Amino acid sequence: MQELSKRLDEYEAAANIKMSQKLQDLRRTLEEQVRQPKNNALAEGIVDFDKVGQSSIQIFDGEDDAHTERKNIQQQQLKVWCSELMAEKERARLEERKREQQYASQVLQKDRTLEHMEEEIRQRKEEIAKSQQLENMKMAREAKLRRKMELQAEKEADAAQARHLQTCQLLTEDKSVVANQSQPHRVRPDHFKGFDKDQIHSLYRENDAVMEEKHKKAAQEADQEAEWARHEAEMLRRMDEAEQLRQQRIAEDNRNYGNTLHMQREEKIRNAKTEVVGIGTNFFERFGSCR
Repeated sequence: MQELSKRLDEYEAAANIKMSQKLQDLRRTLEEQVRQPKNNALAEGIVDFDKVGQSSIQIFDGEDDAHTERKNIQQQQLKVWCSELMAEKERARLEERKREQQYASQVLQKDRTLEHMEEEIRQRKEEIAKSQQLENMKMAREAKLRRKMELQAEKEADAAQARHLQTCQLLTEDKSVVANQSQPHRVRPDHFKGFDKDQIHSLYRENDAVMEEKHKKAAQEADQEAEWARHEAEMLRRMDEAEQLRQQRIAEDNRNYGNTLHMQREEKIRNAKTEVVGIGTNFFERFGSCR
């Protein structure tokens, strides 16, 4: 609201400055019109049609007694016009300010309405969130109670089964009846009721020994794999070194071979330059005698 009032004051100040400038321009124009030749033509006595308009054709002898009255009337008329213009500008300014105030009031009312709606929406969301939270808490309590009841039922079922296993005549038969009377080291399959505790512990120990042996073998295999990997890496490194040495030897042999060829070529060129070609005395003896 303060920003809007500040802008209205600035707009009013600018309008006043513009109105003052317009009044000054109007006053300056009227003063120039008063000083034009058509108003002073009678004082000079000669009318110059190039300087004055058609209204100065008629010439009256003597002084213009109505000049002062006419000037006053014109000034009064100008004052009236200026007053009407200022009043019209003031009415327009007031109407503009009234419209701006109405617009500001509408904007403020809309802002208040939107703020109220946002507050209602926020409260509604909070209510929905709280209701959802309470519903979730209720469902969580129900699920927790249901799980607790299920666990309790499972415990009771396990306890009942254990009691049944411990008290059932068929399942609690003496394991000594399993042994064959004629051959104690053998059992009767139709009376077998399971192993006793010593046999079960023996089986557990054997299983542990087998697992331990399995782990040892796995560790040995892992060590062998690692050793083989290190061996392969070492062999690859040695092969790389040997290949590098071979490449160096080949490069050295190529350089030596090139140097040798270059020296032989230079030696041949030097021999060709020092050799003198001529005809000896024995050259004609091969042709015999001429008569």
